[in-house]
Amino acid sequence: MTLSRRTLIAGAGALAGSAALPGAAQAQAPLNVGFILIGPVGDFGWSTMHDQGRRRMLEVLGNRVTATQVESVAPPDFDRVATQLARTGSRLIFTTSFSYFQPTLRVAQQLPNVMFESATGTSTTPNVAIYNARFYEGRYVQGVIAARKSRSKTIGYIASFPVPEVIHAINTVMRGAWSVDPAMRVRVIWAGAWFNPGREADAARALVDQGCDVICQHTDSPAPLQLANERGVFGFGQASDMTRFAPRAHLTSSVNNWGDYYVDRARAVIDGTWRPADTWGGLGSGMFRLAPFTNMSPEEVSEATRIRDALAAGTLQPFEGPITRQDGQLVIPAGQRLTDDQIRAQNYFYQGIDVAMP
Repeated sequence: MTLSRRTLIAGAGALAGSAALPGAAQAQAPLNVGFILIGPVGDFGWSTMHDQGRRRMLEVLGNRVTATQVESVAPPDFDRVATQLARTGSRLIFTTSFSYFQPTLRVAQQLPNVMFESATGTSTTPNVAIYNARFYEGRYVQGVIAARKSRSKTIGYIASFPVPEVIHAINTVMRGAWSVDPAMRVRVIWAGAWFNPGREADAARALVDQGCDVICQHTDSPAPLQLANERGVFGFGQASDMTRFAPRAHLTSSVNNWGDYYVDRARAVIDGTWRPADTWGGLGSGMFRLAPFTNMSPEEVSEATRIRDALAAGTLQPFEGPITRQDGQLVIPAGQRLTDDQIRAQNYFYQGIDVAMP
């Protein structure tokens, strides 16, 4: 079931056995799984795809699980919502935004018998696992495509917040574009929201007015693509296949797949094998895919397909050196590669990106 941010309905009953350890198998009663969403399930992007993952979990595991979902939870409300989910029976809770990561760590410490899964989190604890997809691989492909499609040599990027997940995505678009044409530039506008169609459309409009003719987004509604469609420029969707919203503008989208992961992690709790894992799957893992390439020539599709397949196979690495910051400082030289921890901690932008931290 899906609930509003103001309403919580009891899931599987009261918390059972305060002495139970995280990962202990649940006897008889179905496992109740909680989901906390940053946006509405109808955002057609990030939260929509987490909702689809929840539905897939219920479909596969049947009467072994139930689910309680709360959507559009603002970070200040997180503690209350997570605690209430636990009190009403949720023994496994997925917290589906980087904005929830620090609150998840805080609440998890207070609820040691509940297992938490933090989407895009950066570190684990005994009862907190983290999971994410290597969406930067899709961003690299976007950069390659954008460089082929752009006449102005300027890509627009609508960013949500200056967190590492967003920063390294912008950097990877730049790296992909530069692999085609070192004259490419990326211009960024901060929306200050994960989901706000009005702000997203305004940001897209401003970027087009500033000469950007390909629009990327790290926000969740189709509004930027719809604006691109109106203005005769190209764009990429976010989290789901957004072709239908902008049939003349859409090039591709990264399409998230959380269902298989949710099935595996809920099953692990039921079986007593849950551990605080760190999962970061790329194109080769099935955690996401690229939507069909549209509004592209056969040659452009062939190139994008080749790049996508190389990323999936691991033969192309977006974070190989040399990498240089905006201020000219060398991060790593040629022949070296950023580690996962370094990628997750990125707090700087590459040369060629027109943006300052808000």
